[in-house]
Amino acid sequence: MPHVNKESLTVVFSTRADNPAFRGHLRQTCGIEDVEILQYVNNGEHALTETYNRGLRESKNTVVVFVHDDVIFDHGSGWGKTILRHSYESEFGILGKAGTTSITESGKWWDERHLMVGVVRHQGVDPETGKLDTWENAYSGNFGDRIVETVMVDGVFFAVHRERIRKGFDESIKGFHFYDVDFSFANHLDGVRVGVIFDIEIIHKSIGATNEQWENNRLVFIDKWRSHLPYRIEPEIMYEDPLIICREEPEAAVVILAQNGKDSLIRTIDSIFEKTRYPNYSIYIAAQGNDPEFVREVKDSVEGKGRLVMIPCPSDSPSRIKNLIIRNHVPPAAELLLFCHDDILLLNDAVSRCVQIYLDGENEIGTIGVRLHLGDNTIQHAGLQLGMLTKTQVRISHKGYGSFYQYTPGVQRDIFSNAGAFMMVSKDAFISLGCFSEKYLSLFEDIDFNVRALLHGKVNCFTGDAVGYHYELETRNVGTDIPTTQVEDLRNLMGYIHENLNDPRLAKHVRQ
Repeated sequence: MPHVNKESLTVVFSTRADNPAFRGHLRQTCGIEDVEILQYVNNGEHALTETYNRGLRESKNTVVVFVHDDVIFDHGSGWGKTILRHSYESEFGILGKAGTTSITESGKWWDERHLMVGVVRHQGVDPETGKLDTWENAYSGNFGDRIVETVMVDGVFFAVHRERIRKGFDESIKGFHFYDVDFSFANHLDGVRVGVIFDIEIIHKSIGATNEQWENNRLVFIDKWRSHLPYRIEPEIMYEDPLIICREEPEAAVVILAQNGKDSLIRTIDSIFEKTRYPNYSIYIAAQGNDPEFVREVKDSVEGKGRLVMIPCPSDSPSRIKNLIIRNHVPPAAELLLFCHDDILLLNDAVSRCVQIYLDGENEIGTIGVRLHLGDNTIQHAGLQLGMLTKTQVRISHKGYGSFYQYTPGVQRDIFSNAGAFMMVSKDAFISLGCFSEKYLSLFEDIDFNVRALLHGKVNCFTGDAVGYHYELETRNVGTDIPTTQVEDLRNLMGYIHENLNDPRLAKHVRQ
């Protein structure tokens, strides 16, 4: 049995020749005086699974780190202490720097890149310049000292808590490939928690490559786990609900257009009242069709929970109705507008967070958006991005769509656009920029407004720590035919963007 020493760990690595420089680098950077380093010289005589099992047997410590011998650690980072803290303060048995929440039938853990997790830097020679280059592969956001649960981790660097793992390395896997995927996945299936950490920085002096041995081991892996593949976990949405203090309390008007029925609307209103600690806001509901029974039922359902104003409106385009509410019903004292769809369910105090961000930027702020998830917990909105479809055409996409962790924690300033499903803007900015363009009959007035804000020198912000569900796919009437109005709306939006692509305030947001 290993010696339980919570102030020490063992590092295991395989190398082709005695490597005193790497041993010295490990000692200098790990921040632990009593670190045990097990170097195994191996020129292919033994599979890496055999070598690593030997390391597990011979280690004197509970926590064992396996690392490639071409990894560079930051000097003074004390990465060993970080590993020990994570290992003993969590229930995880295996921790790495990169992994995924899914494995497809191919066994390639990068098949579904949007479900990958981790941040790793690489170093290599640029083939065009011949110079040494370092770059970052960010498979997800960087979540600081949080651990994100995965189904496997990559072998470049990973730590094992020996008392928690239930499987060793499978020595039927020969050579130097797939040992990591098989080991961590096997333990995950046996109930061991596997995860990715972010607060240790490494540079890998390799980008990794596949070869014939890799392909052979991949076939062994998928044959071994055929009954389990494809495999995916659906993590819980990651968020906190801190007490948010706003240095001022400008009046805010929450504007909701009722489109998806009473139950969806009431769920949205209830979540705002329940999660919002910010005191100075009112909710304005645009109820189309002038149905007095609908108005009465909604009022009765939320009575006493907060200030609610129901405004019967004739059927019209969303842009015109929202403009009408702002111009005719929101009081002059209101400084902030929060546009919210009626199929939102807040998970934390997103209203207060948006107000706080506005107060930090005030006049420079265009729009503020929040992280929204679909009902299956995948991301629906983490900001919108503008990219090149062809040399002459651009495309708009939801950043992080369909992923769990491809978003920026905290505030991301100066993004292309936010979606109007939950979007804050100052009333002065909204009016001075001309409100929503009424040429849009069903969609895209929100993106058009974001573009106008950019062109007028405003800064659009996204915050990944204000979170809610957007039940868009459940409430939208999805059919095979796209309404003519939506086709026309898209044509108008793309025309407007193309007209202004030469403006540097917009052009800088185009991702190549």
